[in-house]
Amino acid sequence: MRAYTMRMDKRIPLSMSAAELKDQPVIGYLAVICGVLAIFAWGIVFVPMGIAFSVAAMIAGQGAWGFAGLVLSVIGLMTSPTLLTLLGMGAIAAYFGFG
Repeated sequence: MRAYTMRMDKRIPLSMSAAELKDQPVIGYLAVICGVLAIFAWGIVFVPMGIAFSVAAMIAGQGAWGFAGLVLSVIGLMTSPTLLTLLGMGAIAAYFGFG
């Protein structure tokens, strides 16, 4: 009975290290997917998500995926009429001192 309990008393690692995050770039995948969706779909939702996932991917050590997601999110920002209008209204308000 004791030998059986000794074999069953194995520790299961529950924490993830940075090396494990680099092996599975899920955050980087999400950054690129949100960046592509920011270009072709609803930019007002996917541009901020793409930028947030890109920064998180760069912090997690997935630099290439994070940079690609950031570039795609910026392209999505530049092709979104809604976001450009919001940025333009903010610039006009700052210029005239409304904000």
